[in-house]
Amino acid sequence: MGADDMTADAGLPYFYLTTSGLPPGEAFERWRTLMAPMYEVGPTTPSAVLPFGRNIAYQVGDLVAHRTILSAQRIQRDRRRVEAGPDHVLFQLWRTGRYRGTIAGRSASVASGTVALIARRNLLDGMLDRSDTTGFVVPCARLPALTREGHGLLFDAARNRLLAAQILSVYRRLPTTSPDAAARLADEIVAFLHRLLDSSQASDVLEGQELDGGLRALARAIVHENLSRADLSPEFIAGQMQVSRATLYRLYEPEGGVMHFVQGERLKAVHAALTDPMETRTLSRLAEVFAFSSVSQLSRSFRNRYGAAPRAWRASRRVSHPDDSQGALQQVWTWLRETR
Repeated sequence: MGADDMTADAGLPYFYLTTSGLPPGEAFERWRTLMAPMYEVGPTTPSAVLPFGRNIAYQVGDLVAHRTILSAQRIQRDRRRVEAGPDHVLFQLWRTGRYRGTIAGRSASVASGTVALIARRNLLDGMLDRSDTTGFVVPCARLPALTREGHGLLFDAARNRLLAAQILSVYRRLPTTSPDAAARLADEIVAFLHRLLDSSQASDVLEGQELDGGLRALARAIVHENLSRADLSPEFIAGQMQVSRATLYRLYEPEGGVMHFVQGERLKAVHAALTDPMETRTLSRLAEVFAFSSVSQLSRSFRNRYGAAPRAWRASRRVSHPDDSQGALQQVWTWLRETR
């Protein structure tokens, strides 16, 4: 059994907040309270719908990883908020949606599929479309000052693809990562960011072995985007990655080959979905999305691999948490205050 197949009885500490089912005014107040240390949030126009959303945040060593699904809204960070918080950077992937406005006084537009590097010290004022975002909060002490200062808001196309894939790959691992493995995962994330940001260490970010971990994440992301295709093949994957088949074969030779990897990813995708508190799709929908012929086939395969029926697994991971929103919020912002 590979490391990716292992699960833990207790996962990483996390905070989960949803405003679903609340009256609009109460949903807005809860959402505004969550966002207040970082942003002032409000409607896009005086007559627009009040903002709301869902958020999950995991403590990963001295990093914080999150996923946020939010309605259209205006967000602002003023000087008071900048001075009140610690110095960290956010690597944020827009899975869907868009941001338009200013960051650090400069015009900025961040579209779906784009990763932005946003420093905690940056003033910010802009509009968010309905969006689904995922990313890491990294202490500035973990990244060389020269690297941070020498990089802009956005990445070149090659690095953006690798970083987006890595963010999604890490997020899928979070629900089943044990607390004992958190520091190692944080170190893995930071090491990848160092290699990605320092161009002197990776003259060719797509073919160089320095970023093989990023290439595997990219391959995984491409497979995940195409799991419903019957014609997934090494040729297709290599073409989408813009690497040679030889490079792809080298990456997955130790794991039994590319197609063995593809078949394993189908089950891992279902496993991750059933473990993620943010995931709401039914089992029949997951079977369809991940190209199983039926729910019964999915159930048999899942039980053979993970030792439990998928419905039972999902139920065991959805542990009820007391509705202590204020206490949970304090825990989240304690993590962020310590993220320096």
